Amino acid sequence: MRPDIEALAAFLQVVDSGSVTLAAKRMALAKSVVSKRVAQLEAQLGTRLLNRAARAVTPTEAGLLLAARARGLLAQLDTVADEVMARSGALSGQLRLAAPLSFGTRHLGPLIAGFMRDYPDIEVTLDLDDRHVDLVGGGYDLGLRIGRLGDSTLRSRRLGLSRRALCCSPDYAARHGLPERLEALPAHSCLGYANAAAGHLWRFLPEGGGAARSLVLRGRLTANNGEALLEAARAGIGLVVLPRFLVDAPLRAGALREITLPGWAPEPDIIQLVYPPTPALPLKTRTLIEHLAARLREPFPWDAPFPGG
Repeated sequence: MRPDIEALAAFLQVVDSGSVTLAAKRMALAKSVVSKRVAQLEAQLGTRLLNRAARAVTPTEAGLLLAARARGLLAQLDTVADEVMARSGALSGQLRLAAPLSFGTRHLGPLIAGFMRDYPDIEVTLDLDDRHVDLVGGGYDLGLRIGRLGDSTLRSRRLGLSRRALCCSPDYAARHGLPERLEALPAHSCLGYANAAAGHLWRFLPEGGGAARSLVLRGRLTANNGEALLEAARAGIGLVVLPRFLVDAPLRAGALREITLPGWAPEPDIIQLVYPPTPALPLKTRTLIEHLAARLREPFPWDAPFPGG
């Protein structure tokens, strides 16, 4: 008897996640449904496929063999389905996307809405969190990240640089003055970003190229969200380094002042789309990547110069 495709897919999810609970979350199914599908597959094949322990689920020797063969077969089926959908122009199914909170609400939300208008049979779950989530472990199809990946097995599509600005409020400048050189920063209250490896370690690049310079600074506030730091800076609590997509509007309105340090600028981050290293990326994911890449590209509107900027 031919194994059921849905049972094979559930079995592979359990193998990949090491947990029936996590596999059910990834597949948006009840845990009992995933367990039943795997049990039916074992009964159908007449062998135990998983070693079930309290803390982890691991494949048996037979399970390893099945996983290796089934993974390629399901990938081929996905490819065939993609080709058929591409011919008909139809896309359907679910997509899970993770992105930073502030960037997601300000710039990503409208683009996702446009994508869903173009493809009415697609369902999207948009998870906004400033912390980097486990893309594979969380069952995400795609992530937008601002920063550097470092050592990672994830694949990526670079969109551009997230340039940053050193800012303070006019009130802070009037009370404390402005630093005129890089070495003067430690004398000021500097707001720290808690999601960075070192919240009060700021990095600056020299004009014309060269090695970055790091400064360990002190301040009264450390927060894990750029919006909170922005409001503290507007209130005159201290200096802040934030992405230009956050501070562009307050700078143009005069609520913040940009501080320029001769010969130095805050080190930029990289805006990129990241996705799991699957053998064949589904058409719906590829289509969303192209949709976002066509609309999030340099020069970004928040980097445009303005009078007095």
